[in-house]
Amino acid sequence: MSPTGAKQPSLAAQVSKAVVWNTAFVPLRLVAEVLATLVKLNFLSQAGYGLLALVSGANNGLGTVVDLGTARALPKYIPEVSRLGGPRAVLRLLTAVLALQLAVLAVLALGLATLYREPYLDALRRRVLEDAQLGPADRAGLLGLLGDFGWLVIGAIVALLLLGVCYDMLMAYLNSFFKQRAWNSIALAAGMLPQLLSVAAILALADGWDILGVLVASVVAPAIAVGLAGWQVLRLWLEQRAWEPEARTPALAPGTPWLPPGFVPYTGVSFLMTMTDFLASASFAIYLAGGVSDAAVLTAGAALARMALGYLYTPMVGVQVPLFTRVRQGEGGTLNGAYQSLVRLQLLLFVPGGVGLMLLAEPALLVVGPQYLAAAPIVWVLVPCLFLESLLTTAHNALIVYERLRIIVASRLITLAVVAPLAWLLPPRLGLVGVALAFGLARLAAGLWVTGSGVRLLGLRWPWRFTARVLGATAAMALLLLAARGLLPPLPAEVTLGVRLREAAWLLGLAMVGAAGFFLALRLLGGLDEQDRAQLARMRLPLKRWWLRVL
Repeated sequence: MSPTGAKQPSLAAQVSKAVVWNTAFVPLRLVAEVLATLVKLNFLSQAGYGLLALVSGANNGLGTVVDLGTARALPKYIPEVSRLGGPRAVLRLLTAVLALQLAVLAVLALGLATLYREPYLDALRRRVLEDAQLGPADRAGLLGLLGDFGWLVIGAIVALLLLGVCYDMLMAYLNSFFKQRAWNSIALAAGMLPQLLSVAAILALADGWDILGVLVASVVAPAIAVGLAGWQVLRLWLEQRAWEPEARTPALAPGTPWLPPGFVPYTGVSFLMTMTDFLASASFAIYLAGGVSDAAVLTAGAALARMALGYLYTPMVGVQVPLFTRVRQGEGGTLNGAYQSLVRLQLLLFVPGGVGLMLLAEPALLVVGPQYLAAAPIVWVLVPCLFLESLLTTAHNALIVYERLRIIVASRLITLAVVAPLAWLLPPRLGLVGVALAFGLARLAAGLWVTGSGVRLLGLRWPWRFTARVLGATAAMALLLLAARGLLPPLPAEVTLGVRLREAAWLLGLAMVGAAGFFLALRLLGGLDEQDRAQLARMRLPLKRWWLRVL
């Protein structure tokens, strides 16, 4: 109890509240990202968009090295350390992790600013020179930008690495205690500010300067987000000090290690996971593409699939690892019950969402711009791979919380074993589709392995009956979308941003019709499982009675 006599909420209440707050922020993020994506893909040149994607890929790769696996490990160890040693022990842990990451960052930044500055910029120049689709003016403009402002590209990467270290650590702290309202408020700012600032830069600056404006916006926005996250973490830390007075906080014995037992091997496995995630991602795959134009097309297709998956996954953000950790600590529920509840929720979102995206990929890309219609096959390839992999990684999260680290290592070695030969064999034969298949199948193979291992080692059971109901409802939704897709008005020859926004609204309306058809079919097939209906009845939701009647 707190000093005022209030009780801390139960585990089920914390998880339910986290899911609600995760979901509540989806519409704002969706509108901001759709608007920003339309502006970027229509006002930036295709080559400029591809160049920015290559810079972002380099930042993601270096960020994986600097992270050292701590972003995945902290949500597991922060609750454990807090329970055993209180806020002071958590502060020691975060201080040790931050010092190590900053040391690695300093080495990388020094190398990037001196020894590898020109080799990296030369590699970007080669991408521009080798792109046969570029006109002379676009080629000259990009080469001039890299020659005159290469230092800004390097500086932006280093600044983003530093801000990423701070942001990931602060957000991991909030995630560990299910502070989803604060987490989502900050994530909303972190997601919207780069988009809004980038849009402002693109619309306000002339050709050539717009790319530099987007680079500057990509640094300013996370700096603001880090400030917001720091303030929320400080408030939470002070609140926890009130929940756990000094008299009840275990004293730290002299010589107590700064890192808890098992933290180093756990982060080692997490680092392997993060590195293989990067190698099996679009951020790395674009370096297997041809010039900057091919990188732009691959990025556009992957971004559409990733954006849809990201929003559908939103209710799960920051929930799985802390939930499994608390179940293991005996704070409520069973492992298999938690696992099946998470899988059922994801099935409810991912299966109809993925099928709907595949059916509407071509109209959506036409709204983005006809030059990106070639990305439709990339969407058709990536959606089944990435959406299924996200479903299968629920078992992965349970295995890593229960420290079955050998299984996790094996799954990541499987990823490497699959992606390496496929990246060599498929792109020469299938082009960009082969690139997408290489990293998509590698992720799917690892997901199948960990799910089978979770069934064998932890007794996890897949909710097959609910899966069958969802598949049946999705089939009905697909027939409805196929029938209604032909009713979309054709795009005129001259397409303004306003027309594209109107067409996007039509697509959104069609998606809502498909969603309504899915839920109606699901209700006719039996709806939610009884335990999920009971959990929904206990949650504080707007229109709860309506949702219960529908589902």
